[in-house]
Order: sequence, then structure tokens, then C-alpha cells
Amino acid sequence: EGRSKLSFSFRFGLSTAQTINTDQSWKAHIHASRCDVSSGGAHYLQNQNGLDGGENIFEVVFDAKRSGDEIMGTGNVTREFLADYDRAASVVVHIADGTRILCCNLAPALPKLPDTWSATIEANINNFDAGSNLSYTMLRKEWYHAETNNLRIDEHSAYSRQTRMMNTVEERLITMHRNDTFPDGLCSDHPLQSRMSRFLTRGGTDHKIKSTAEMFSFEGDAPDEYHGITASHEYVRGVPCEKWTRNVTMGTKKYLYEFYFPVSSWMIRRESYHRMLWRVVVKSDEGFRGQPVLHFYDFIDMVPFIEEMEVFNPCNVYNTGKPLAGNCSCGRVDAPAPPPASWGGGGSGEEGM
Repeated sequence: EGRSKLSFSFRFGLSTAQTINTDQSWKAHIHASRCDVSSGGAHYLQNQNGLDGGENIFEVVFDAKRSGDEIMGTGNVTREFLADYDRAASVVVHIADGTRILCCNLAPALPKLPDTWSATIEANINNFDAGSNLSYTMLRKEWYHAETNNLRIDEHSAYSRQTRMMNTVEERLITMHRNDTFPDGLCSDHPLQSRMSRFLTRGGTDHKIKSTAEMFSFEGDAPDEYHGITASHEYVRGVPCEKWTRNVTMGTKKYLYEFYFPVSSWMIRRESYHRMLWRVVVKSDEGFRGQPVLHFYDFIDMVPFIEEMEVFNPCNVYNTGKPLAGNCSCGRVDAPAPPPASWGGGGSGEEGM
């Protein structure tokens, strides 16, 4: 909405010898440095060339309360602009005489992720630390649409092209191949493998595909840790990014997830969106196979929309104008798009993912 709000609350105890005046109002401000740098440094100024006061800063005047040996305070203020949180670093509380008594670093939460998106994902699977020379790169184009519970994954090589479509409500998996043997395409319909269904729904019983945030992450063992802006030698594909980490336990195995998003000032030319997910790194000293894990997933051309829902129609994947081989209920390219319930003609068995 083009607004920013500072909201805070605190409570701390006093030792027997401490005295603090709560008869006069205290103040809280957003500052431009972290607490370990000059106790927060100067005030955050929205207009860096503007006045250090008024609507150009975040200032809350409030009355602190004393209850026994405890001091408590709360307050908020709203400004009619979007603060640059790359510059807003901390909140500092001043007592009546101006002394800084409290400082708290601002740690941005992970940016929100859209539940409709498409992206090319470059996965780099590094197995050298696991004692294997079998390290590789994999490129996939993915479309994700939580509202209709659809996911599509495309992979290709010099010799063939493969498409997988999944719908968790219908519990269906469509696999499609096109190569020299099947130049017009082969389409196979199967029940969605139970373990993949559990993964996509995060174990839910309603068969609804989960949000993107739930899809890309697991519940952490502790709150996410914010690491600030990457140094120049750590730029992701040349882009300065903000980094968060999350410790995750799956079964008996422990993993470290790293999430990278471009800084808020980094724009995508001629587009109205920015701050899309840029990279995810997964690390473990001992993964589920008992070996070290080091995986890099780069999200390239990630956009928060799907231009045509026809992308989930298996009949329109290859557009050859000819019937597909296999057991899918697909005719010619100009046939109406079948709903997921009518995708297949009843395949047998489950398809391994």
C-alpha cells in the first residue's frame, strides 16, 4: 500500500541499584546502523538529503511503565512511504534525557513467495565431497499453480524431451516423451506416486498442493538467521543478494538451507516485479544417503504468473497435430483441453519419480 510501520514492545528488569526515570516520555527511532556500529548510528532518513526529523524519520514518543523491578514499553508509528530496509538497520530506544538504553537489530523476514510462478531451475549437484566424481548440472523448466493443484516439469537433452505433469487432487501423474522412436510424442498416465504426493502436499490429507513457501522449505529447528547483503565475491550470478539460513532436521539428518534474494533496489528491466527467489543452497555433512550434500539451485527468469493455463494440458505439449502414443486421452491439438480427471485412460502401476 506504499506505507511502512514501526511497531515495537519491550520489557526488561532492573537491578536493585538501578534507577531509571519513567516520569517523562521516552522515544524510539529506526536507525541507519546495526547495534554493534556506534550503538545504531544516526537516524534512518527516508530522504537522505532531507531533515533529521518529522515525517522523514521514524519516531515514536511513548510513556514507559514501571512495575516493580521491570520496565515495559510499547508503541508504533506509520509513514506514507516504503522504507528501504537495506538501509533501515536497527531500532533504538532513548530515555527522556536522550541516553540510548536499548537497541535491537532489524532482521528482515524471508520475502513472500508467489503461489503461481514459472522458472528455469539450474540444479548443480556437487558430489565431490561425497567421494564421487558423479557431479552434474540439471536444467528444468517448472510451472507451479497452487490454486489448481498443478505442477509441470520439463527436461530435455540433445536426444529427447520429457514432460511431467502432476495434479494432487486427482492423484494423477502424466509423463510425456518425444524422441526418434516417438516423434509425435508418447504420453503415459499413472497414479501419482504416494511419496511424491506427500512431498507436494507436505503430508496433508486434503490433497491440496502447498504454498510456494511450504514447497521450498521445511519447518526450521530455530528461527531463520539473517546474514545481510552478500559481499561482492559472493554475488549470485553477478547480483548482490540478501541471505538467510535455516537449520532443518529431516528424520535423523540435519541440513542447512541458504536462501538468496536480490537486494530490494535491484530491478528487472521492463518488468513490474522484483525480489524473486534467486538461489537455494542445501548443505549437510551427512544427508539421507549417509554422504555429504552440497546442492545449488538457481532460479532463472522466475516470474509470478503463468501466461496460459493451457500449459497444463497434456494434449498441447508437442503441438504436432497428431494423436499421441500411449494411454492418455489426447487427440489432436485442436481438441478441447481435458480436465485433470479425464487426463488418462487408466494406467497401471505407479511411476517412479
